[in-house]
Amino acid sequence: MRFMRHKAPLLVGIVAIPLAQLADVLVTILVGGAIEKVRLSDNQEWLTTTLLLMAAAAVSHAFFRFWQRWLVVVVSRRFEVELKQELFDHLTRLDLSFHAKSRSGDLVSRLTADVEALRMFLGPGMMYTLGAVVIVPISLVWLFFLNPLMSMSMLLPMLAVGVIMQRLTPRLHVHSTAVQESLADINHRAQEDFGGVRVVQDYQRQESQAQRFARSSEENRDHQISLGRARGLTHAGIHGSFDLTFAVILILGGLAAIDRSLPVGELFQFVDLTIKVFWPLIAVGWVAGMYPRAVASAKRVQTLLDTRSALTETQSDVGLDPEKTPSFGFDSVSYTYPDAESPTLQEISFELPAGQSLGIVGPTGAGKTTLLLLMGRLVDPTHGVINCNSIPVRDLPLAQVRGALGYVPQDSFLFSVPYGDNIRFGTDEDISPEQLAVLIEQVAMTGEVARFPKGTDTLVGERGVTLSGGQRQRTCIARALARKPRILVLDDCLSAVDTHTEKKLLQSLRQAGQGRGVVIAAHRLSTVAGCNEIMVLDDQGAMADKGTHKELVSRPGWYQQTWNRQQKRASLEDNTGAGA
Repeated sequence: MRFMRHKAPLLVGIVAIPLAQLADVLVTILVGGAIEKVRLSDNQEWLTTTLLLMAAAAVSHAFFRFWQRWLVVVVSRRFEVELKQELFDHLTRLDLSFHAKSRSGDLVSRLTADVEALRMFLGPGMMYTLGAVVIVPISLVWLFFLNPLMSMSMLLPMLAVGVIMQRLTPRLHVHSTAVQESLADINHRAQEDFGGVRVVQDYQRQESQAQRFARSSEENRDHQISLGRARGLTHAGIHGSFDLTFAVILILGGLAAIDRSLPVGELFQFVDLTIKVFWPLIAVGWVAGMYPRAVASAKRVQTLLDTRSALTETQSDVGLDPEKTPSFGFDSVSYTYPDAESPTLQEISFELPAGQSLGIVGPTGAGKTTLLLLMGRLVDPTHGVINCNSIPVRDLPLAQVRGALGYVPQDSFLFSVPYGDNIRFGTDEDISPEQLAVLIEQVAMTGEVARFPKGTDTLVGERGVTLSGGQRQRTCIARALARKPRILVLDDCLSAVDTHTEKKLLQSLRQAGQGRGVVIAAHRLSTVAGCNEIMVLDDQGAMADKGTHKELVSRPGWYQQTWNRQQKRASLEDNTGAGA
């Protein structure tokens, strides 16, 4: 169990709990005895000794209380941090197919709210429970020693508390699970709407999204109310039992004290020990109320930790030369997404010699992005084999395969950090200001970065919201170049730049990438026209054609038709611009 990793401080805390409770009971016994001696005796010689004992017991109580709370809280906080880190690390290593079918808000909820629920139960919850385990039996034994008849009056309410907890715990579990799931839904909707705030505003959907969020909030509210009602019934039963018992004890004890069958000091002890029995039981009731939520949270967290990546690594002595550009080969590779009815890619075979460039084109949905994901082993093929330097990539260390590639995704994602840090994200090596300037120049961003308010120290906002689409794409290319990849993989990442910038950027990349392999997936055929070879995919994910740009343009087919159409559009745009 992760909570038991901190054995030393936890052990000290656990030892301090019973010692604190014993000291607490001792104070009550000493005070009650002192009351009786003061009433019955004129001799005060014993007073100093009694006061010293009471002071020692009180100091011991305070000392052990501090350490029980301090150490248990320290352990629970360490547990919280470590579990969050373990869960975060695990989630970042799960394959893309897992993240594609998971909601980010739900994952964040498990990382935060669920872990916090576990911390509360295992930290303060354990402290209160262990305290009750010690002080309740000791107090009950002393109470029966003082007055068996009055002590019997406590049994019925205690049994009532047990029945209440037995009846209400299943209901608490159901409502707690519903609360956690609805909180996850709220997190998901908020993250989704904030991330797509531009779309929301462009389409004037603020009101509809607010209503959608309100429905999720209302659902959570209803579950919270149901949970609160169940907890309220639990607390009402426990407190009612306590109040009834206390009233009976005060009546019986008061009458006994009046007829002097029960000494006043013992009455004080009885009343105080009764409180020491019921308040821990109330605390245990609070812990019991947390238990269903903690169980639900534990199951949600454990489900994630038990989830295994679809990507496995084979222990092998083979590896890639970190100084040489590898070759790649696809041998009858097919891929079908989970729950999909038909494959996205079918029987793809090609070779990418070291240092060569490959263009991948085809209609929307042809599987271009999927093919690039397979190259970086972000997913594994359903059928067929992918080789790197004639070695199956499954037999190579995953870090080496991905380390050889500089992947620029279609969705240009930037972090909410300074502009320069987004580029530095691509490598573990230190990048000097001069090296950063070279990378920025290679992606034709020098002039634009110079106009930023703080240059490379300018914050780009969440997901790079302050930059244009073309600027985000080029920044992501610079980030990929920062890791000095032996193969640069570009997934339609020039679609947001104009043709002039595209030509300038491609020329810069060719000059900077001597000896480097390049794979480009694109909708705009001018992007891949300079590649050594171009592969055309059809709308079924199969290879329809392959060749150089000159060869493909000369043959009737999708490539020729698309090229002619795009050239006419470009010519029309140029003429329109010139006329303007």
